Amino acid sequence: MSPRRRHRFDRLPARLALAAAAVLGPVTVARCRGTQEAPAAQPPPPPSGEVRLEPDSPKLAYISVDTVLPRTERVVAVLPAQLVPNEDHTVHVATPVAGRVRTLEVQLGDRVRAGQALARIASSDVAQAQSELLKAEASLTQATTALARARDLYQSTVIALKDLQQAESDEAQARAERDRAAARVKLLGAGSTTVGQEYVLRAPIGGEIVERAINVGAEVRPDNAQTLITISALDTLWLTASAYQRDLASAKKGDKLVFTTDAAPGRRFTATVNYVSNVLDPQTRTATIRAVLPNSDHALRTQVFGEARLLAPDTARVPVVPVEALVTRGSTTVVYVEAAPGRFVRRPVSVGEDDGQVAAITSGLRLGERVVTRGSLLLDADASQSH
Repeated sequence: MSPRRRHRFDRLPARLALAAAAVLGPVTVARCRGTQEAPAAQPPPPPSGEVRLEPDSPKLAYISVDTVLPRTERVVAVLPAQLVPNEDHTVHVATPVAGRVRTLEVQLGDRVRAGQALARIASSDVAQAQSELLKAEASLTQATTALARARDLYQSTVIALKDLQQAESDEAQARAERDRAAARVKLLGAGSTTVGQEYVLRAPIGGEIVERAINVGAEVRPDNAQTLITISALDTLWLTASAYQRDLASAKKGDKLVFTTDAAPGRRFTATVNYVSNVLDPQTRTATIRAVLPNSDHALRTQVFGEARLLAPDTARVPVVPVEALVTRGSTTVVYVEAAPGRFVRRPVSVGEDDGQVAAITSGLRLGERVVTRGSLLLDADASQSH
């Protein structure tokens, strides 16, 4: 065999090995890649009507969960109501003197403090009262001097006892007249040493000017009971509601009225009943229920109309939830119950009374369970998308 042919046969095994590697190599690599890139097992989807959120899910920031509690009060009547000034903290200011209004110191809506000047009135009654006081003081001085002299003369047996007693009577009468005149001047708030003609009408209480019936130059008199200025402290108001006779059996002192009005949308104001009328209005056939309503922030105004819900104690322990927890799905109402942290289950419920804030649940929930309030619509959207 020639050396060239022998060399060709020597190289044959090496060529066969390369060919086998070329065929088998991709298969081996493909098997290795298939083993390394196999997808991880996915958790099974949650059952229908269930939503699961991971602890780091940003959706949890929009979800609030509350415990189902029993209803302690129930609405027994919804009544038309109106706010009026609290007459226990309202003063209708009149004038004790006759005269002409010289200046006005306040305007409608101003807030005043007790003792603040409201108006200045030019009045001869003030001058007369001051003049009477000065005369009474002079008469008292004269009577006091005469009494002292009578006592000296009586001790010297110059005058009889009846003369001394007459001097004592004159001094007592003069003192009484001086005290009366001084009280009159003090009531008018005038000075007691000089005679003037200005009377200052002052605020007897602190509050807000809610009515004003005088102007500069107007004539005023004390004998016609004219209200010049009305001041009311609006930190509390009277809530007056009109109740039909069928609702009166449920109304008594100490009950609560929850007031809502378009003048303060989204807010509820609680008042305590302090008066239930025993007389029906012959025209409307209704009786007045009155309650004291705190108004420290002055968010409410007088003469505002709205609705008042009369509440009565409830011992039936009916579960209640906020109305925002309810989700309507066709003809069914559902809530989302927190079964575990981050796990929420949809549950149908039957709804009873609904006062616009909370709803009574007649079936489907138990006391102590935790339901989603804020964010229930978000969970319902997720539950609908996953199935």
